[in-house]
Amino acid sequence: MAQLHTSLKADSHLRHFGRMQLGLFLKGIGLPLPEALIYWRRAFSRKFTDDQFQKSYAYNIRHNYGMEGRRTDYTPYSCAKIITTNAPGAGDHHGCPFRHAGAGRLKALLCHGGLGGAEAGEVAELARQGHYQVACTKYLELRLRQRRGGAAPAVALDGITHPNQYFDLSVGNGERARPGDPAAAHP
Repeated sequence: MAQLHTSLKADSHLRHFGRMQLGLFLKGIGLPLPEALIYWRRAFSRKFTDDQFQKSYAYNIRHNYGMEGRRTDYTPYSCAKIITTNAPGAGDHHGCPFRHAGAGRLKALLCHGGLGGAEAGEVAELARQGHYQVACTKYLELRLRQRRGGAAPAVALDGITHPNQYFDLSVGNGERARPGDPAAAHP
């Protein structure tokens, strides 16, 4: 999600699958529809007028929240769906960095994210072997360990299976979200 947010800030736009992936993630962490419309409008403001945004993008945001079209209340994408469907093409920023970034780019992202060279190499090797979710979990464990000053984190042993789960653990410094939290519905 960080790469989507970074690209959105830099480009003031995301293509369809990027908007879907990030938008549903934000919905899953509890962003209400009115705030989602404000978020996307502000993010697109350098490239689109308010009228263009309303005509081209607002409907799809309301649709994701079940307020338009068939009124289906869409859920955020799981890791499995992100890894196996809609691979990003040129100009796209969606997808799983552990699956879709090349080895060099992934290692650079990991180092930029705070890992040392050896740690980044270890995580990148897991991804190279096709263990994308294990690599993601390892990355989170290492980042939490850094935040805690070296103490071993209490991250779920079964691994990360959903971006909203990653968010919960990351924001909670390794602790699961409390029952009743909006993101807790996404194990």
